[in-house]
Amino acid sequence: MIRGYVEQPSPRAGGRLTLRAATDAPRFRVEFHRCGDGLTLCAKSPWLPGADAPPHLPAHDWGRDGAGPRGEPLRAWPGHELPAPAEPGVYVAVLVEGDDSGRDLAGPGPASAYAPEAQALFVVRPAAPAARILYKLPLLTYHAYNVSGGWCLYNHPQPGEIPGDPAPGVSLHRPGGGTGAVPYDVTNFDPYDPTPRQTFVHWDGRFAAWLERRGYQVDYCTDLDLHRDGDALLAPYRLLLSAGHDEYWSDAMRAALSRHVAAGRNAAFFGGNTCWWRVAFHDAVTFERTGFWHEHGPPENELIGVSFRNGGERDRDEHPVPVGFRVQHAGHWAYAGTGLRDGDVFGLEECLVGYECDGAAFDRQAAPPYVPTCADGTPPGFTILAVGDCAAAGWGFGNRAATMGLHTAGGTVFTGATTDWARGLDGSAAVERITANVLDRLGGPPAVSPPS
Repeated sequence: MIRGYVEQPSPRAGGRLTLRAATDAPRFRVEFHRCGDGLTLCAKSPWLPGADAPPHLPAHDWGRDGAGPRGEPLRAWPGHELPAPAEPGVYVAVLVEGDDSGRDLAGPGPASAYAPEAQALFVVRPAAPAARILYKLPLLTYHAYNVSGGWCLYNHPQPGEIPGDPAPGVSLHRPGGGTGAVPYDVTNFDPYDPTPRQTFVHWDGRFAAWLERRGYQVDYCTDLDLHRDGDALLAPYRLLLSAGHDEYWSDAMRAALSRHVAAGRNAAFFGGNTCWWRVAFHDAVTFERTGFWHEHGPPENELIGVSFRNGGERDRDEHPVPVGFRVQHAGHWAYAGTGLRDGDVFGLEECLVGYECDGAAFDRQAAPPYVPTCADGTPPGFTILAVGDCAAAGWGFGNRAATMGLHTAGGTVFTGATTDWARGLDGSAAVERITANVLDRLGGPPAVSPPS
């Protein structure tokens, strides 16, 4: 068995990275696969010496010596300095165990970007910004659900229950975080996609593949980059792009994006349950959640226009009833080229609305087009472009309606309002066209024309 992680979640292209790994094999090597429209093998390491090390507690930095629940010493996981891949993008490091003779003990590389062990996800950032769009991977959400070490933010023991547990919180320096470990809710399966939720391959991998197929030039970063480098990170880009389940945000992340938008630049959230938990860092790599943004800070609506408080979670696991978006304001630029008219429904066959959705408060008894009441913090200028009824096949809060829309506050902020937007990119012409309209308008058109 082998597990590992990259100590720097986003090294620079052509720079160095530190891979920490523990294995009971005498040797191992690393294959670096770039995640675009499929996996591309870009580089291999030489054979490296294998060494075993024990799991640490979830809030520990596993690259340092520590202590277990009973005070037992825990050795740091061995580190191996390697050259980072030369091409920017999202990567999976595949760890291949070997014997003393230099032969692989495992089979060939992965068929997908997810495995419960022997893989590590990381981003390679460009040496200098090369695109107008910056895609942020939700690293904090990945780790909030990552049970490496025994638990995560969803099943953390009560204070004092585990001797030696330093504090509530989890570390970024441990296996998992997108791939290479089992997420907490792995049994909460998606009946339309066998890949586990809370992993890169489930949502972000789909979106990254579509971007590459369509010829969009995109740089990638992680939550940690936005938390640490905020304004400097965002300054070269017209658009910050997020998809899937971007649930965990620190004060620094949110403040930097608010300034980015106020300065006339843009953000697009093709996801749901966005900016739900407010987090604080104990140190450079350990964070905890401090409460919901709407209870312990300005409500998330003020930035993104919508909130899980007026959306919900579709109970599709037991009752997979499809729900799509019903159009209003069909003449809006977001619908250009779709052929949709007011009252049409799109994304129904793709089960677009789910698994978690965000909404704005509006009067359900009124006739469409619906207008936000702004009573929950949604900005007065927010335009509701489509509504999907969460209550039709699950449960929800407030309005119980996913509300796709946008608002302008210097720059423009768009929300797709559902975690499963990326699913629609594989089959819905309307979802593809709306996505392209948003990216082209807010970020600039593709640098390369997509293949015919």
